[in-house]
Amino acid sequence: MNIYSQVYLILLSITLISYIIQFRKKDLYVKMLILLMILWLVTTLAAIYSTKYAGLKNNLFIFHIFTPLEYVLLALFYRDIIVNSRVKKIISYSIPIFILLAILFSVFIQKPDTSNSTVIMIESVIVIFLSLFFLREVLLLQHATILYRFPLFWISVGILFYFTGNMIIEGLLNYMISHSMQLARRVYHIGHVFKYLLFLLFIIGAYCNRFVPLPLNRNR
Repeated sequence: MNIYSQVYLILLSITLISYIIQFRKKDLYVKMLILLMILWLVTTLAAIYSTKYAGLKNNLFIFHIFTPLEYVLLALFYRDIIVNSRVKKIISYSIPIFILLAILFSVFIQKPDTSNSTVIMIESVIVIFLSLFFLREVLLLQHATILYRFPLFWISVGILFYFTGNMIIEGLLNYMISHSMQLARRVYHIGHVFKYLLFLLFIIGAYCNRFVPLPLNRNR
């Protein structure tokens, strides 16, 4: 395991523990976040185990399974925190459509032994839109009087930054692989910066209202 993966796993573990300790709530969005981080952890460990110990030369099939599961959790997360009822319905419809799309791409276009970069880019575009839409609602509907003490602000900003970087890197990765594997590895490692930023912003979100809790104001 390289240093990039070690730092990733350490930050992910700290973030997951922080949310389990700090958020003893029954809110659906909290459960979705915890499940999302567990999914990230299990996927990373499975990818490492498959190549290091199981002797598999190609573990990309894991990410063909991972991506639709990740989208389902993120979609449920945003469906819970977004107020606009029309957008909520669109998110609900998008879940089975995205799963079907991911299956079709895996079967006919980017098969399990190749990177599912197109599906990841589609997911990233949708999640970026949902993040921006939620942040717009936060400002317009004034979910919090003190923004930096509003956990969902930090969480959504973290998701926005991560998937923006993810979209750019996945868009370049297949092109880089076809031209220079060494350059592709460098680009891939740069992607860890966005992962680290994601977890740091998640951790801020976990502790930003520790002393002055601010409830989520939903006008439903």
